[in-house]
Amino acid sequence: MTELNKVGQFATAMLNAATLDDLLWSIAENIGKTLGFDDCVIYLNVNKVLIQKAAYGIKNPNDRELLNSIMIKVGQGIVGAVAQSKVAEVIPNTALDTRYINDEFSGKSEITVPIIFENNTIGIIDSESANLDNYDSHDVELLQIIANIAAPRIASALYRSTLQKTQLQLEKTNGKLETSLYELKKNQEILIHSEKMASIGLLAAGVAHEINNPLSFSISNLTVFKDYYDHIKEMHEKLISHAEMPLELKNQLLSEDYSHTITDIANIVEETNEGLLRIKNIVSDLCGYIRKEDRNFSNFDINDGIKTAINVLKGEINNDCHLELNLENLPSIQGNKSKIHQVFVNIILNALQATDKNGLIKVKTYRNNNHACIDITDNGSGIENKNLQNIFTPFFTTKPVNKGTGLGLFICHRIITEEHTGRIQVSSNDNETTFRIMLPFINANYEEKSLTLQH
Repeated sequence: MTELNKVGQFATAMLNAATLDDLLWSIAENIGKTLGFDDCVIYLNVNKVLIQKAAYGIKNPNDRELLNSIMIKVGQGIVGAVAQSKVAEVIPNTALDTRYINDEFSGKSEITVPIIFENNTIGIIDSESANLDNYDSHDVELLQIIANIAAPRIASALYRSTLQKTQLQLEKTNGKLETSLYELKKNQEILIHSEKMASIGLLAAGVAHEINNPLSFSISNLTVFKDYYDHIKEMHEKLISHAEMPLELKNQLLSEDYSHTITDIANIVEETNEGLLRIKNIVSDLCGYIRKEDRNFSNFDINDGIKTAINVLKGEINNDCHLELNLENLPSIQGNKSKIHQVFVNIILNALQATDKNGLIKVKTYRNNNHACIDITDNGSGIENKNLQNIFTPFFTTKPVNKGTGLGLFICHRIITEEHTGRIQVSSNDNETTFRIMLPFINANYEEKSLTLQH
């Protein structure tokens, strides 16, 4: 086979290579077989380090398997020196060259040719022989021609490989950006919702304040009216029992309609007074719930806090849901009333939302060593086991879109555990879900074991 045929066969084989890996293995195999070399190794220059990428001969025991790939810095050894000088070398006797680096095949002679593209060494073709002085200038000329033909093809494959890696990286980055934008949008919606809730809180506080004034004088006027009614009723009874009262007038005063009116006025006054007092309590509890409290803790009665939360949620509790209270007399704790109210309201509201018809919510308070314990149990749909571990994680929610932000229980957990050095646990099965809140009493000893929830 003539040299031209050898070069033509080599060029054809390169054209059929689809990837960089295919190209490098094709170069090594064709050089070894076409030129009759015992060995051929292809190096690539990666950040001034020459790395073995493909081979023919002893370095290639199986199909595309490279035995103990080594790396050589540019400037080191014979291969590194050629990469640096960009000039091919023939070593007649490697034993006499101190630059020689031993590998699996310790050849007695060596030929090393640079693969140059745009005046940069992008790779090396290296061959060793078991015979001394096995290579000549003719081999160098032919191998350099092959290296020159391979150079743009390797450079193009490297560029495509880099482009593919960059594209993959861009796709990953775009994916991360999309996720970040989604999270940002989600967080923005949560912040907007929080701002709305803060505005509603301020509005509610203002409305509650405005309600307080007419409510106060309405209750006061009703109290005066009740006193007036007592006087009117007393005078009515005197008139009826008066001996000189005309019979016709007396019959009118004793008539069923008039007697019912007198009696009904008393009932109306009593019911109206109860209604106004209830409104007053709700407004008072609402103000306490939304008011910004001082960071200094104050003595706090757990049972009063439960009652306040229930009072605030009166409008949410319908006839289909039964509320059962079992409140034990407990010592006071030290806490932020507003924030503990927030926890109670949030968890009881969650329980209300979880129950359907014939719903039952049980609230129990009791003492466990140095902690006040509050169990809030509902017979609703329950929480799946896979979700229990994430129930206090920020932004985690099982509620439908626009029905919850996933911050309520996270905030409850933070208030109880971080701000009040307490504990909060949850357990759930198909029949019921229980949230257990444990808050330390004043001067409590925190070393007792936690009370484990069981269902």
